[in-house]
Amino acid sequence: MEDLKARIQKSNLSGSDVDSLLSILQLVTTLRNLVEKRRLRLLFWLRKIFGFKTEKEPASLRSAPKGKGGSKKNGRYGRNDYPGADRTEVKHPHLCEGDQCPECHQGKLREIEPGVDYDWQGHSPIHLHIYLLQRFICHKCKSYFTAPSPIAESAKTVDDSGDKVKVTKCNRNALANAVVACLRFMFGIPFYRLAKIQDSLGIGLPEANQYAMVEQVYDAARPVYEQLIFEAAQGSLIMADDTAIKILDWLRGKGPPTKTTGEPRKTAQTSAVVSRSAEGNNIVLYLTGEKQAGKNIEEILSLRLTESGVPIYMCDGLGANLLSDDYEVIQVHCLDHGRRQFYDLQSSFPTETEFVLEKLKQVYKADKSAKMQNLSSEKRMQYHQKHSAKAMAELGEWMVKGLENGAIEENSALGGAVKYILKRWTELNEFMHTPGVPLSNAKCEQVIKKIITHRKNSLFYKTAKGANVGDVIQSLIATCQELGVSPFKYLAWLQENKAAAKKSPEAYLPWCYSA
Repeated sequence: MEDLKARIQKSNLSGSDVDSLLSILQLVTTLRNLVEKRRLRLLFWLRKIFGFKTEKEPASLRSAPKGKGGSKKNGRYGRNDYPGADRTEVKHPHLCEGDQCPECHQGKLREIEPGVDYDWQGHSPIHLHIYLLQRFICHKCKSYFTAPSPIAESAKTVDDSGDKVKVTKCNRNALANAVVACLRFMFGIPFYRLAKIQDSLGIGLPEANQYAMVEQVYDAARPVYEQLIFEAAQGSLIMADDTAIKILDWLRGKGPPTKTTGEPRKTAQTSAVVSRSAEGNNIVLYLTGEKQAGKNIEEILSLRLTESGVPIYMCDGLGANLLSDDYEVIQVHCLDHGRRQFYDLQSSFPTETEFVLEKLKQVYKADKSAKMQNLSSEKRMQYHQKHSAKAMAELGEWMVKGLENGAIEENSALGGAVKYILKRWTELNEFMHTPGVPLSNAKCEQVIKKIITHRKNSLFYKTAKGANVGDVIQSLIATCQELGVSPFKYLAWLQENKAAAKKSPEAYLPWCYSA
């Protein structure tokens, strides 16, 4: 564009013609920028409504994968793929090992792997078994005599020895409580919806009973959640991101006052935090309220011990996610966010975006190769220094020169994407200088999708207390999933050992559980 302006000014046209052409050129440039901004805004809302499509290359451009695609099971499960199923051994009614073969009458039978038959049964999510205990009454003294319950000792599995309010018949079973909590906070099924399901199957479970069951889970999980925050503060790598959430009371004007106007706050957000411990365990935390990710991370880091060293802090480039200068961290940013801006501009700037995406492709390819080789953090950094440094250097040089010589218009959408990268250049290149730095915040974005799924299913929390209950239980569920631990069994285990977990929560963290 600048070259065209220079040619017009050097032409033999009169001064008025030159001014007119330059004005027209400026108008065209402005209109193009406005159209591009509107297109990007439309793309933003389309993604909000219909979801975000993959940024991978089209299948036609990728090399054919080796072997067959799809899942390993392809929808087929064997007898050993149902760890929660009841198993009953059925003996042959007439034959035993060593018997003479009834077919040929010559060989002897030996036992082999059993055959299998499946009996799928449908019932409500929370099943109820009623025991009718036979009773007698003396017609003279009116004394009652009741048959002993076969579940008198086994029905109550929740440890309420340290509780002022004891459990009742509806919330005394730890696994049933855990199932209701997981249905609510793992799968986003609201209490009223589960109540309708149960009622339609003839086993009513009112919303009040469900809350009483979830309250037992929350009471057992809260001390462990607080210990989990302390453990997350000691992590070598901490990642964070935010997403909006609705609290009904806040929307009705019952939120905390804002610092600027004093008016009740109506907006809330959930911060998702992933902390990688020195042992390699991923700790997942959810924190819902008025604070954004940066402030929540500052509160977490205030619990950090000096001997834990300086952590790596990964987030996107938003100012709300950054920390104040009082906290010493190795600040890194997400390369995916920078790449995505160029990906969105392919139709408008095909040549420029092709160059950028190709250079970044080399970096991602090197990172994938390092993961496939299972390299240590130190070796992975050295691998990137060898295979990614040149691509990143060429990319940075191209961006700087493009802005300096006018090949990239500073106020265009492409110029904005370039300035986004250059402004965070040091943080985006830290993976080649510090061991353990990831390329992107992808793990945290995967974790925050659980909150988004929950939000789509149940829409909102009613109160801030309900949001805190969700944070506690969802954090333990997500951490269990990262560790490959069953959330149902773990939450039941916590309730069975509630008193001990309150005294020593460090002994009841998700990685301490063994089935």
